[in-house]
Amino acid sequence: MPSPDKTLSEVSVRSTRQVLERPAGFDAIVIGAGASGGWAARLLCEAGLEVLVLDAGWRAPFLTQPIRQATAASIARMADPRALRFLPPRVIYKGRQVLKALGRRRQPVQSLCYAWERDPAAFVDDIENPYETAEGRDYAWLRTRKAGGRVCVPGHGRQYYRFSEHEFAPRDGLSPAWPFAPETLDDWYTRAEAALGLSGGVDGIADVPDSEIAHLLTPTEAEAEVVEKIEEKWPGQPVIAGRYAAPPNNLKIAAATGNLFARRGAIVREVLAGKDGRAAGVAWHDRASGERLEARAPIVFSCASPLESARILMLSHAPLSQDGIGARSGMLGRNLMDHVLVKVEGIGPRLPGKPYSPPDGRCSFLPRFDRASDPGKWGERGFGIQLYRTPGDGDRSWFTAVAFGEMLPDPDNHVRLHPTRTDAWGIPSLVIDAGLSARDTAMAGAMDEALRELSGLCEVNLTVEPSVATPGTSAHECGTARMAGRPEDGVLDSFNQCWDMPGLYVTDAASFPSQGFQNPTLTVLALTARACEHAVKAKGGQLAPTAPAIAVSETA
Repeated sequence: MPSPDKTLSEVSVRSTRQVLERPAGFDAIVIGAGASGGWAARLLCEAGLEVLVLDAGWRAPFLTQPIRQATAASIARMADPRALRFLPPRVIYKGRQVLKALGRRRQPVQSLCYAWERDPAAFVDDIENPYETAEGRDYAWLRTRKAGGRVCVPGHGRQYYRFSEHEFAPRDGLSPAWPFAPETLDDWYTRAEAALGLSGGVDGIADVPDSEIAHLLTPTEAEAEVVEKIEEKWPGQPVIAGRYAAPPNNLKIAAATGNLFARRGAIVREVLAGKDGRAAGVAWHDRASGERLEARAPIVFSCASPLESARILMLSHAPLSQDGIGARSGMLGRNLMDHVLVKVEGIGPRLPGKPYSPPDGRCSFLPRFDRASDPGKWGERGFGIQLYRTPGDGDRSWFTAVAFGEMLPDPDNHVRLHPTRTDAWGIPSLVIDAGLSARDTAMAGAMDEALRELSGLCEVNLTVEPSVATPGTSAHECGTARMAGRPEDGVLDSFNQCWDMPGLYVTDAASFPSQGFQNPTLTVLALTARACEHAVKAKGGQLAPTAPAIAVSETA
């Protein structure tokens, strides 16, 4: 199947400048072609709306950047596990070290991502896209500009879990309740899951409510062995099959309607307001022409990622928000969260059963493992662990375990526009002022101990010792434009629409009032679908039934 990148490129070729700037405009504009943007485009197009997708992703002609593009391609080939079939491990190791050193010259931040080596070109150039951190604070802003989103980067975890009642209506007072009843998203979760075609199990666990599973998994012998060991040491600790799916190509389905238009290399600066204060369109820097372009639409979906969406809102203005859309609430740019991340790697013994090369995303998941390893300490907020064991050569196996802990919302963890610094296209850069709290650091210590215990249980010799990662490294950032029941308390209403600019929806994880310990992607998709219905109903329409998404080939 074609990749979302290819689909977007094909549609972009047909979307000429004359079409983009036509006086009649479009029914809706979607900013970003990642997981939420592609899903929004599909749902809106299927409902009969003409939709323009603006995506910042851009690959310059090879002759303009021959060294950078050749280096990125070489790094990806060396990092592909299939290279072991053709090259000795020592040659691969040496080659990767040299190529990584070259690649990191322009991507010193992006190369911190575990998946960077597999597709360096999917990540931004840090020199073109600068940002700063506050003194004494460190934050790694990992940014992919790839149609389909991060899930299309090889090696991505591709995990999808529902939030529980505890996330939506917390009882501990450590974060605000979401502005709707906990069961509100149930049908929207089901809709997203049906489109994804999830693999996993039906587990009956309150912390990760059951999903609509298309492919029930049977544990391998190695997975069954892990379950037995963990249940023997920590009775009552659930071990479930990770719920994952191959990346979908929602853009292809959107394009098939004939309603999709697109522009690549569109770096959005701001959302434009009409005289009535409602959303009226978008202005962007166009990399193909080097100009500022504008397009008109009464509905705008910002799916650009929490930090990018915050920047766009800060640069946008309306009668109620001269200092940025949602600024009057005091919550715009605040409450930035990212999972507390601790990871460990090592070499284990030969795995039982036949050699097996698992697809990206397949793992064993230990929800709320803190309740087993550190009972009662973390209350409703804790951590889960994704555990991977892969057969190696001879009698060895490769072991990776990653713990994700919930970071609490804190208004002091915030972003703001830099007063003077801009990116390569003249758009103000961000200053990120965020870090781990004392509670986060203590939880990271508990996660460290838990990973060491699991490693010992699996007879692993550690090659990478557990240590807490720099905030941002988990790439699960949330917050910055949270939803709330009143405009005084948040930037968005319960349908992800901006209080201060009707018609503008923000449906990436910027909207989250709190984070949970689960991967946020499935909740993003559910919120996006619900917001699409809200926007379409306002125009007198309705969403079309959901058919299974078209999965992207693993080699695409």
